[in-house]
Amino acid sequence: MGRNMVRFTTQEDINWMVNLSYLKRLEYSKVQPHFWKIAKNSNDVQSQYFNEEIIKDDVISLCNTDKLGFIFGKLITPPEVYDAGLTLMIDDFCVKTYDLWNTVGRDLLEECIKISKSMSAKQVLVVSGCHDTYKNDLLAQMNLLTTSIWYSKKL
Repeated sequence: MGRNMVRFTTQEDINWMVNLSYLKRLEYSKVQPHFWKIAKNSNDVQSQYFNEEIIKDDVISLCNTDKLGFIFGKLITPPEVYDAGLTLMIDDFCVKTYDLWNTVGRDLLEECIKISKSMSAKQVLVVSGCHDTYKNDLLAQMNLLTTSIWYSKKL
């Protein structure tokens, strides 16, 4: 681990993780108001999801000890048409401020990848908005490649 302390999350962390995630959703909703339109009960839904998932063996949930960020990864099997092996999929990955991506964000991602490798993961997949510049810069610096791009339009 780097200079930022990383530990496994507990259910006591879920409240601040949901709050931090809400701030990210709020920022995302400004960029794509329809695609990332926040549901009225979004915090309740995410809290329930985290509470159910955090105890599963195929989930790696880590946080910064100073509550500056968290990462939530799940080991998944790719669709049967692909033979890429067990995949660490990371969708919920937040830091408190954009300037923390290269420190707190990097430490969280490195540790999550390290743990996933010990669980036989063969690749990592990180979800990020196209506009999330600082996060995307970190992912590129860590040699992650853009794999897929989604296009959306309100109908």
